[in-house]
Amino acid sequence: MAIPAISAFWAGLVGLLGLVLAINVVRLRQKFQVGIGDGGHGELARAVRVFGNFAEYAPFCLVLLALLEMTGAAHWLIHVGGVALVVGRAAHAWGLAGTSGASAGRVTGMTLTWLVMLAASVLLVWTMRGTVI
Repeated sequence: MAIPAISAFWAGLVGLLGLVLAINVVRLRQKFQVGIGDGGHGELARAVRVFGNFAEYAPFCLVLLALLEMTGAAHWLIHVGGVALVVGRAAHAWGLAGTSGASAGRVTGMTLTWLVMLAASVLLVWTMRGTVI
């Protein structure tokens, strides 16, 4: 089976975003001299949560996109999912980094991420419905 090249491209971009978020956590840990936890620093707590939320959703969505691509979904569909995922995760990170309360970035980010999850999941179930036992 061929490598899902389009999903791999988007995974690379998502990986770069994850690296930026991880570097931000390390930068703040050094700034506040905190090795474990957040040391009571709200800015560090938010950065840890931003990365944590990213790590919870991004890999799952990338697996769904790769599987969708491997089932023969249209290339444009994988690209739309990739764009939505990158924009969604970046918007969520930006929104949560600024405030621990509700924000337009957080709402936009979660909405886009959940739409990727929903669309890819439904399409996978629909596509594979006749092939499972």
